[in-house]
Amino acid sequence: MAMIMISFIAVLICAMLVNVNSIMANAKILETEDKKLTTGRIDSAQKDVNGNTTWVLSGNWKSNLFTNTKFNDTNPAKFSATVNMVLANGSSPHKHKISDFSLNRVSKQDNATTYEGTLSISMMDGPVFGIPYLIKDFQNDTISISLEGITSDQLNVVNHFGGTPIIGKFTN
Repeated sequence: MAMIMISFIAVLICAMLVNVNSIMANAKILETEDKKLTTGRIDSAQKDVNGNTTWVLSGNWKSNLFTNTKFNDTNPAKFSATVNMVLANGSSPHKHKISDFSLNRVSKQDNATTYEGTLSISMMDGPVFGIPYLIKDFQNDTISISLEGITSDQLNVVNHFGGTPIIGKFTN
């Protein structure tokens, strides 16, 4: 009986060591992938038609768009963000996640590179998918994210963000 117990403990210790090594390997892969991503801050204000600030936006974004030019099935374009919104009077704080990023087209004009495609944004009633966007990169210093709407759900998202671009700055 003691021999069975010792064998069980030895197997358990080996399984734990294998699991720890697997966790460390996965963490190293994620760390390597994150080093390839450019990061930045959301620092923006949405204004009404009179130019008055209605919403203050903050948050973070990360992407491989600005460090990579060759995207394919094994190396897809990535962009994600968390956008915190609060009314200018400090009320109604809430958060949105930008995900499900898809890149359809890249173009360059003057000092800006424009990325076009679709993305999803989390809203109070659930995510809204397939929202057309334009992300403009101004010399790896500033980005602007413009949302466009086709369906009524997408138009509601565009209206929620004030119909003006969300501005971000690079941090690395």
